[in-house]
Amino acid sequence: MSPRARYLSMTLALVAAVAAYVLWPHPLDRPAPRLPAASAPTARPAPPPVPPTARRILDQAMVLGLSHDQMVRLRALERFWTSEERELQAAIRDAERELSAFMKDAQASGGTGVQQIQQRSAEFSSLSATLRERRRRHSEAALQLLDGWQRHRLAGAGPGAEIGRNR
Repeated sequence: MSPRARYLSMTLALVAAVAAYVLWPHPLDRPAPRLPAASAPTARPAPPPVPPTARRILDQAMVLGLSHDQMVRLRALERFWTSEERELQAAIRDAERELSAFMKDAQASGGTGVQQIQQRSAEFSSLSATLRERRRRHSEAALQLLDGWQRHRLAGAGPGAEIGRNR
């Protein structure tokens, strides 16, 4: 091979190598890191399931196979809870009305300190917490009247559950 042909072939090989390098995607190139997608606003966590009341248990008396004694005790517990809940709900409504009136007056008068708002809303929060706690205790008392099998059956036959499940 003549030196001229060798020079021409080497030049063509180098040009082909440079063109391939420039035009071909580089295997060592890494794409820029992707930014995380904007997440939807975080929703509040779902509230815990409402514990069963004596009324709910009585509504499922046939499925649970409640005895006469259990039904009598659950009815008495339900009557007590209904009156207690009615009183607490009335107190909560009154506290809510007072807080609403206070906030309206504060807004009309040009504002109130955060501490005063917190103090006024504390009664409403306290009553709501009391209602939740007493509802929990009522549910525990109602569940104590059931035997283990009935509690298990009740847990499986929650709202929307099939009645004949867990046999």
